[in-house]
Amino acid sequence: MRVIHVGTTALVLSLTALLGACASDVGGLGAPGAANPFGPQPPPRPPLFISPFGEAFQGEPGQPWPSSDWFTGADDNLDGAVTFEEFEADGRRFFATLDTDGDGRLNQDELAAYERSLRGFSMGGGRPGGPGGPRGPRSGGMAGLSGVDTSTVGLAPQNGGTRRPAPRGRPQGYGVIAEAGFFNLPQPVKSADVNIDQRVTGEEWAAATQRWFYSLDTDRDGKLTLATLPRTPLQVQAERR
Repeated sequence: MRVIHVGTTALVLSLTALLGACASDVGGLGAPGAANPFGPQPPPRPPLFISPFGEAFQGEPGQPWPSSDWFTGADDNLDGAVTFEEFEADGRRFFATLDTDGDGRLNQDELAAYERSLRGFSMGGGRPGGPGGPRGPRSGGMAGLSGVDTSTVGLAPQNGGTRRPAPRGRPQGYGVIAEAGFFNLPQPVKSADVNIDQRVTGEEWAAATQRWFYSLDTDRDGKLTLATLPRTPLQVQAERR
């Protein structure tokens, strides 16, 4: 058997070169300007909530999830519960905010303007959210709600098909806007467009309002509480970090 003798000097030089290469890769991942995984990490994305009507609310890390901001605004009498009347009033308020020409329907330009307003949020930016307009008068009620066809609850028909609400806390891959809401809808306002004509009438909005409330009112007591509302997929992801 042949014995190979390696000089001490050569071995030391080889180890030195190897350690230097490793240190270079750790610091720059082998490429100039690459991020250092051991360096400071970017700040977490601000918490984002999309209300059942599509309104964006953005919070601050470490604070209550911004769904509480929406809930407090919708709870007109601040009794800790949102009735159908209050839910409906919140929806009509936001509809009026989007209906910039005041004709009682959302046309293609108004829908496109709304979608553009969400781009910053979908790319991880955005701005602090909040109520989109003054609270409107309360009207309507629970009349007729018990007869709502719940087979289309959470429907997003703009793509020609039906989509059920996402399982609680389970992301479905439709993007940040979808995962920030209760129903996993990438286009929450346009989801009310049941005849897929790229417009949302007041009647379609009212029908969607009933569907959305009925979907969230799981115990059928005619009111919503913050404690019984589902957590959104984004909220679940943040809680796991």
